[in-house]
Amino acid sequence: MRRLTAAVVLLGLVASARPASAITQGEEAGRALAALGLNIFYIPAKAVMAVLGMVAGGFVGVATGGDERASYAVLVPVTSGTWFVTPDHIEGSRPIEFFGSDYADTPSELGQSEPGRGSYDAMYAM
Repeated sequence: MRRLTAAVVLLGLVASARPASAITQGEEAGRALAALGLNIFYIPAKAVMAVLGMVAGGFVGVATGGDERASYAVLVPVTSGTWFVTPDHIEGSRPIEFFGSDYADTPSELGQSEPGRGSYDAMYAM
């Protein structure tokens, strides 16, 4: 009886399985055209924001007495991020980041003779 039940369940699963829906050429072309249309407006807006952010980052650096980290905190988010919208962004598999993120909060392995002896560990150790 167990074999019969298992066989019926397995047959039902196999019979109900459908292939994954593939993206058609028309859908891919539509996404590419949508990305092109968005880039016509997005790229100039991103470029203007980057230039303004670079000027603001320079002012922040001067106003803080040459503090590079303060200037960096303004420069990096406005100059990084997504510069071109692609079909992957239209599909939703990649996010559009108009403002990028600051540096990653992970330790650098460069210059450390022993793991766990860097300044990162000293700052963030609990």
